[in-house]
Amino acid sequence: MSSDSGAQGPPRKKRAYGVACTSCREKKISCDGVRPLCGGCKETGEDCRPPVSARPLRRLRSPSSTLPPGPDPAIAQLEARMRWMERRIKQLEDMMDVPPGWTNPPSPSGETGALDPPPAASSDGPLAGPSRDAAKYRLTYDESGNVVYHGMTGWSHGPEAVVETRLPSPEDPMGMTNSSFAPIFQGLAISKHIFVAPELGDALLNAYFCYQVFNIIQRSTFLRDMALGGPLFSKFLLMAMYASATRMIDGMDDEQRRTQGELFIRLAKQYLAEDMEGPATLTQIQGLLLLSGRECAMGNVGQGWIHAGLAFRMAQDLGIHLAPETLSGLSKLSAQELATRDRLFWSCFIWDKAMAFALGREPTFPPRLGRDPSTMLDFDDDEEAWFPFHVNPLNCPPALIGYVYQPKRRVAAFRYIARVCLILHDIIMDLYSSESRLNSRQRAKFVPRTSQRLDELFSSVPEAMKFNSSLPSPPPWVFMFQMLYHASYILLHRPVLEPASIASATGHVAACLEHSVAVNDMTVSFTQTFGERLTYVSMYSSFVASSFDIVLIDSDRLDIQMEALMRLRTWLGIMEGSVLRVPSIKQPVQNLLASTCAAVSRYPVLAVSDAGSWILSHSLRTTGTTPVNSLGGTNDGTGAFDFFDLLGSS
Repeated sequence: MSSDSGAQGPPRKKRAYGVACTSCREKKISCDGVRPLCGGCKETGEDCRPPVSARPLRRLRSPSSTLPPGPDPAIAQLEARMRWMERRIKQLEDMMDVPPGWTNPPSPSGETGALDPPPAASSDGPLAGPSRDAAKYRLTYDESGNVVYHGMTGWSHGPEAVVETRLPSPEDPMGMTNSSFAPIFQGLAISKHIFVAPELGDALLNAYFCYQVFNIIQRSTFLRDMALGGPLFSKFLLMAMYASATRMIDGMDDEQRRTQGELFIRLAKQYLAEDMEGPATLTQIQGLLLLSGRECAMGNVGQGWIHAGLAFRMAQDLGIHLAPETLSGLSKLSAQELATRDRLFWSCFIWDKAMAFALGREPTFPPRLGRDPSTMLDFDDDEEAWFPFHVNPLNCPPALIGYVYQPKRRVAAFRYIARVCLILHDIIMDLYSSESRLNSRQRAKFVPRTSQRLDELFSSVPEAMKFNSSLPSPPPWVFMFQMLYHASYILLHRPVLEPASIASATGHVAACLEHSVAVNDMTVSFTQTFGERLTYVSMYSSFVASSFDIVLIDSDRLDIQMEALMRLRTWLGIMEGSVLRVPSIKQPVQNLLASTCAAVSRYPVLAVSDAGSWILSHSLRTTGTTPVNSLGGTNDGTGAFDFFDLLGSS
C-alpha cells in the first residue's frame, strides 16, 4: 500500500470553493484565486474583484449562533462596491454631459441615491425616469437611415436590447430653432413657395400658424427646414398647410375658400402618393392630420377618418405612440427630433379623441401608460404675445382692433386639451363604447370619480385662461379647451339622467345645465370677437350642449324651458352662418332643428314665444316644412354618439 501511495506523488491541495473572482465568474472562465490579482485579470488588465463570502451570512442565519452580530464583512464590501460604482457613474455622466436631474435626487439620509430604483410610472403624473420596462421596444434604422419601430416579437428585436433612452430636456441644444430666427428663415424660404405667389404663400403660412389649434407643426422648425431643405419640410406638408389656411385667411369669400382649398388638396394628394413610395416620415403624419381635419370639416367624413387612420399607423411605424423610456435606439435622434415626436404624439392623440367625440366611434390611438402632457417641452414660438393675423388690416373686425393675448399660453392650453382628452378617452370607452363592461353599479361610481377628475383639472387652470364675460373671447386654442371641458362634463352625466331630475332640473341635470349655459355664453362671445372661426370640434361641443337643452324643454319649470329654448335659438342662428364654411355640420343641425320643433310643438306656450316662433319659422324657411321628429338619429356618421338616440331613451 505504501508503494501505491508513493507512486501517486504528493497529494494535490484541493482549491477552496468560491475563490474565483467576480470578473472570471462573469466571463465563466477558470480562476486561480490568486490575490490581489488573479492570472485571468492580470492578462486582461481588469480590476480583480474578490467574491463576496456567504459564510458570514450563513452564520447570521444560524439558529445556534448566540453571539451578537458584529460588522458584517459582506455588507461592508457591498457598501464599498456601491461607493465605487457611484463614483464611476458620476465620471461617466460628466463625460457624456448628462443633464442635471436625470439621476434620482439624493435620499433623505444624504446618500447620492444613484443606484436607487426609479419610481414606478403613474398615470396621475409625469414620469420621472425610465420605468422598469425600459427598452421593451426598439427603434432601428434601415440602410438609408430611416427610423423603424420593432416590438418584442419583431425580426429585429434581439435577445438583449441596450437601453439608449435620452429624454429631451430644456438644457439640450435645439440648434437654430429659436423663434427669433423664424422671420429670417421665412425670408430665405420665399423661393420655396409653389403654385402661389410668394406673398400669398407667406400669408397662408402666417394665417395657419396664427390660428392652428392642434399644434401639429412648430413654426420655427418648419421654416428653418423649408429654407435649408431639412427633414421637417416637404411639398406635401406645404400643400396641406395651404389647404388648411384657406379656411383661416381673410380676404376670400366662401366660394374662393372652397375652390382654392380643393386645388391645394388635389396637389397635396399628388405629393402624398409620391411620398408613399418611401418610408413613413414625420411630415407625412403632420400632413395627413391636416388633410383629415379639412375633410371632416368639409363633410367628407369617410376620407377624414381614413387619413387620420393612416397617420396613426405611420406614427406607430415610427414608434411615436410609445413613451421614450420604453424605447432603445434613441441615441441617433436629436433633442429636437425627440421633442417633435412627443409633440406629434399628443397631436395624434387629441385629434383621435376629437374624431371619436364627433363621429360617435371608439378611439383608435390609445394613451401612453404612465405619461401625461406635463412632460411636453415648451413651444419655442410661444414666447411672444399673440396677435390675430389679417392680410389686410381693413378686414380686422372692430372687436379685434388692439387685441393682444399674453404669451406662454399656447403650450399651456395644449397641455390642458390633452389632459381633457385623457379623461374624454375614458368617458367614451366606459360609457359610450360597445366594448364597455361597466354595470349600473360601476357606472354609478365612475361618474362621480370622473367628475372629480374634471373638477380638479379645471381648478388648476389659471384665472386668466378661464372665460370672463366682461372680456373678449380668448384665442381659438384656449376656447377649444374650454368647450371640450364643458362638453365632456355633459357627456359624462348625460347617460345617468333620470326623468324625475329632468322635471325638477336637479341632480345631474343641474350639473349639466351649468355647463350648457357656459358653452352658450362662450360661443356667443367667441363669434362676437372672432366672427365665423368656429372649429369643427368647437361646433360639436356646442352641439352637445344644445342637444341637452332639448332635454330641458320637458322640464316642469317654465323658466328652465324658456331659457333652454332661447339658447337653442341662439345656437341655430350661429350655425346657420357656419354651414357654408363647415358643410359637415349641416345634417346634425337639421337633426337638432327637427328635434327642437318636435319638442316645442308639445308645449303651446313655448310655440308662441319669441324664441319658439323664430325656431318654427326658421325651420319652415330652411326646409320648407315644420318638421316633427320622433327624436331618432340618422346614424349616418355625421351625427355624434347619435345623441338623439340618447334623447329617445330618456
